[in-house]
Amino acid sequence: MNAWRAWRNPVLFNEWKMRMRTQRSPWIILLYLLVLGGITLLYIFLETNGGSYYNPNQTRELFMMLSILQLGMICFVVPGLTAGVISGERERQTLSVLLTTNVSATRLIVGKWLASLSFMTFLVFATIPLYAIVFLYGGISPSQLLRVFGFYVITMFGIGSIGVLLSTLIKRTGIATVVSYAIVFGYSIGSSVLAEIIRELIRYQRRMNNYPSGPMPVWPDLLHSINPLFALMNIFGEGPVRDMSKTHPASSLLAVDPFWYYCLFFAVVTVVCLLLSIYLIQPVRPRLRKAAPEEN
Repeated sequence: MNAWRAWRNPVLFNEWKMRMRTQRSPWIILLYLLVLGGITLLYIFLETNGGSYYNPNQTRELFMMLSILQLGMICFVVPGLTAGVISGERERQTLSVLLTTNVSATRLIVGKWLASLSFMTFLVFATIPLYAIVFLYGGISPSQLLRVFGFYVITMFGIGSIGVLLSTLIKRTGIATVVSYAIVFGYSIGSSVLAEIIRELIRYQRRMNNYPSGPMPVWPDLLHSINPLFALMNIFGEGPVRDMSKTHPASSLLAVDPFWYYCLFFAVVTVVCLLLSIYLIQPVRPRLRKAAPEEN
């Protein structure tokens, strides 16, 4: 019982009750499933030309299309859900009240972060039956299905933590939301653009120095592997990311599946952003280092 009280987060439980008791939540879930289900059935209808035979080899393409649609929805919705969790309390002048209660800054930040992502997580996992329809035809392994949903979770956690940090730093919800979208989409595009620029610079230097062609350095692949779209495509063996576990010796630290580089990168981003948010929201912030003693 004491362990349960230690882990119990009143902010999270209150947000769950308020969100799931509204009439809008079930309608959003129904509409979302109808849209994705309609896209799935329309794709199958177009591929069969209205007939009754569906080629199982095309299931993989349908699965990838659904996965990319889900990723786009996550990148579009999560910044808007998380960018106002703290700034909204500040605008309603309730943040100071929350900080004077027994709820610690850690529970407040973690509760708001998980509450804002819980409905999004519920939406994603509610689409499992749609994936099961695609999975029924074959062409997709169970490990790929598990990796895709694990990819969704780690992506939501990372993007959500960025939104919470910006909501803590910026007082206006509108500005925090715009900055969150700018960072997410700028990062998604900029990481791949930077990777290709580095790759072209390396090729240019080799041409100028008459250097014989050899293996490409790993930096462009590392940048591509932390890009959400290319990391998702890499799960299916597509995209520009090379499998570094095959191009480097087994004893090398780089001989790791790029999927785990993506997970590690977003895990670090999540932890750093949440710790900064907890530190910045505290009314009395602890000193990072002790002050030097005064001389008599």
